[in-house]
Formats: sequence, structure tokens, C-alpha cells
Amino acid sequence: MSEQGDWVLIGLDENMARRQGLPARMPVPRGEFEGLADKGLSIDAARRWIKDFLTSSEPGKSGVWRKQNSALVSQLEAFLDKAPVWERAQKAFGERDYDKAISALKRIIAMDPEDHAARLNLASAQANLGDHAAALKAFQSIRKTFAGDPDYHVAVGQVHLAMQKKDAALDEMVLALEAKPDCQPALDAMVQLGVLVPIYENPRDAASLVYVRSDAVLTYLTGQWDAAPRDGAFYLEQLAYHERELRHDVALAAAERAIAAGAEGERAHLARIAALRSLGRGDEALVAAEAHVKQSPSSSGAWVELARCLSQVGRGEEAPAAIERALESDPGDLTALSLRFWPSDPADIQKVNDAIPALAAFVAAHPGSAGARRSLARAELVVGRIDDALAGFAAAVALAPEDDDLRAEYWSELGKQQRYQAILDDAAKLPDMAKRDWKLRWNEAEAYAAVGKNIEARAAFSAINFDESLHVDVRRRAKRAVKAMDETPPVVT
Repeated sequence: MSEQGDWVLIGLDENMARRQGLPARMPVPRGEFEGLADKGLSIDAARRWIKDFLTSSEPGKSGVWRKQNSALVSQLEAFLDKAPVWERAQKAFGERDYDKAISALKRIIAMDPEDHAARLNLASAQANLGDHAAALKAFQSIRKTFAGDPDYHVAVGQVHLAMQKKDAALDEMVLALEAKPDCQPALDAMVQLGVLVPIYENPRDAASLVYVRSDAVLTYLTGQWDAAPRDGAFYLEQLAYHERELRHDVALAAAERAIAAGAEGERAHLARIAALRSLGRGDEALVAAEAHVKQSPSSSGAWVELARCLSQVGRGEEAPAAIERALESDPGDLTALSLRFWPSDPADIQKVNDAIPALAAFVAAHPGSAGARRSLARAELVVGRIDDALAGFAAAVALAPEDDDLRAEYWSELGKQQRYQAILDDAAKLPDMAKRDWKLRWNEAEAYAAVGKNIEARAAFSAINFDESLHVDVRRRAKRAVKAMDETPPVVT
């Protein structure tokens, strides 16, 4: 640092100067010097001070001083000359005109090779244009300057990803997380690479989100579960969450713990059999299914699982008998109906159409079964008999008015046909919608929005968002729906 009358010439850290494209030494008004540490040094302030110094200060106007400090003067003047070129580059970025941005940035680098901010932006522009080799070269040229900066490492890692260099990308993301453990772009990239998995320790609490090595999810959760006493309801919730996410090993562990904790009902037993099947442990699954059938011979779910296990272990000829037992126990078991009547490809219109007569005959033989009527309605949808299908869903709902999942499917199909008022008319018949399944409430909110009742739609989506009993992803989706409504201008009629 040196003093020049009313000015102080300060030396900047070389890396900081390169990162910001600032001169290594620059003038600061004496009156601003003491507060500089607290306020920081902005680019605009630097330009203003340098211009004032060169045009108004005694040293700046002195030919002798300028000659003695010619290198510094050149740096200061180059910094000022870059300003309009930087503006062009920033404008081009804003317009996504990366060719123009690259041209401006190369001009800046020619004026000041030590401006590593320009080199960083050049690499970004080249990456946006898909010139990944050039971008990587530009990034590597400033690695010493930006080493340890999480955003830099993420940017380099993304270029490696684009070039299919996964190991190199992983190395960069690790460096980013070492610098900033909560660096979200790096965490997202690690998920994309399959190294980490996002897990909600409590599916209803957004704050419980953690990132776990993909090959150690069960080990991690086992440690968390063992840390405190848990009841059967806790493990059933964990089971449902991880089952949805297709983490079959975790679902199996949760099911076994739920059973050990005395969880009510057969949910955990059936989930354990299903998890064993999904893990390829067919023989174990079959043993468990046979045991459960003996324990609960009237359970349609038990017979369905037995049928599936028999098919998996090569005893498919025995499966139809198990399916028939399932339908004897519950003629509306949707899975048993699917196995009994539907083709293996449920989207094959011709085969589904061929299956409808037998399914319709079964429905006629079991007129009180909402599930059977629902399965037939689904088949009618596949073959394009929309009105018949909607009438079938309505009939099924009439048979099982408290089945929210059934009614939600009916409303969803009404929505697809833009019959929103029918949804709202049906909703008006239900007491206390706030206590119904979230899918019903979601369909109602969408129907309100579709008919232009935005106040009611916003209130319905907001209620879902604030319902702490729901999975955090559902609540976030509702929050986005409210935000989208706020951002969408009203329709002028």
C-alpha cells in the first residue's frame, strides 16, 4: 500500500483480482479506505475511483508519475476500456446470443489476459453452444485461480458430464462438496451420476431430506431406525415411501420391522412377500406367501401374492387356482381381476376388447362389487368407450362411496374429458373435503381452476400445501400450483 495525497494505492490478492477482472493494484479515496473492509469492493466503485484517480488526482495528471508507473497506468486504463465490452457481453448473455458473447469476451481477454472472470464467462458461453472441448480448455486455463470455488467445480463437472466423462465429473462434484457441503447443484449432479440418493428420513418433513450413497441407503436407514424406539405405524409409513421409490431392500427391512413391532393388518406381510419377489428371492417369497395363506385364508391379497410367487418360481399352472381363491374372497380385488381377465399388455386394445365380455359377465354375476365394476370401466376406457367407462366409474362410486381412491380415479377421468362441472357437482355432495384423500382434493382444485374459479382453486391447493400429514413432494407440488396461478394473468373476456 502506498499513499498518493488524497488517494491510497492498495494491492489486491492476486487470485481475487483475477477472479473479478480487477487490476492487481488500484487507487482508493482516503475517505473510503477505512470502510473498505466492511463494505467490500464492487466493480462499479472500482471503475469510478480509477476514472477519478486518472483524470482528477495529482498523480494521475502528472506525466512524471505516469511514466514512472506506466505498467500500473496501462492496467488501470485497460480496466476502464473493458467496461463497454463487458456490457456487450452481458447483454448478449441476457439475449442468449452466445456467439456474440464469445466475441466480446475474447476481446476482453485480448485487452487483459489476466481477467479470469472473462475467461470463466467465455467457458460458460462455449459450453452453452455445445463446444465442450473449447469450454474445458478455457476452464482449465483458470483452474489455479478458481480452485476451491464450488460453482467453478460444478461448471467444469457439467462439461465433463456432457462429454460422457463421468469419473472426471464425479471428481469435480466431490471438490465442490468439499468446498461447500450443501452445494445443491453438486448434490443434484451426484444424484444424476447415481452416486447419491435423496432420502426423506420423515416423508412428511422437507427438512429431513438427506443425500446418501446409493450403495448404502439401507445401512444408513438402519442406523437411523435403531437410534430411537419406533412403532409399527412408523415402519408402515417408511414401507410405503420406499416401496413407491422402488427401494425393495429398504421396503423389505421396513416390512419385517413393522411385523416385529406388531403393526395392525396384513399390509406389512403382503409387502414383505412383494419385496422378496422384486429382489428375485422367489423361493423365500413363496414360503412366506404359503404361510400367510394358511394364517389368513380369507385374504384376497394373500392369494394374489401366492399366485404371483407360483408364476415366478416356474409353477404357473398352479396360479389360476390361487387367483380364483382370491376372487372368491373378494370379487373386487383389482389385482386378481387383472390377472384373471386382462391381457399381459393392458394397452393392447384388441386383446382388451376381447377380454371385456368375460369381465362384463363377471361384473353381472357380482353386481355389488365396486372393484369389479371399476376394472370393467378401465377396460372400456382402453377401447375408447368413454361414456360407458364414466358411467361404470359412477356406478362403482355409488357402490363404495367412502373409497376415495376410486372416486379420485373417476374424477381424474372426468377431468381428462373436461367435464369439470361434474367433478364440482360430485364434490359438493361430500362432507368436509379437507378430510378426504389428497388426490380427491387435487382433482377438485384443478376443476375449480379449469372453470375459472381461481379463488377456490388457490384455496384448495393451499390447503394441500399446508397439510402436514401429506408427503412433502405432494405439498411442494401444490405450492408450485399456487405459484403458477399467481404468475398466470387472468383471462380477459
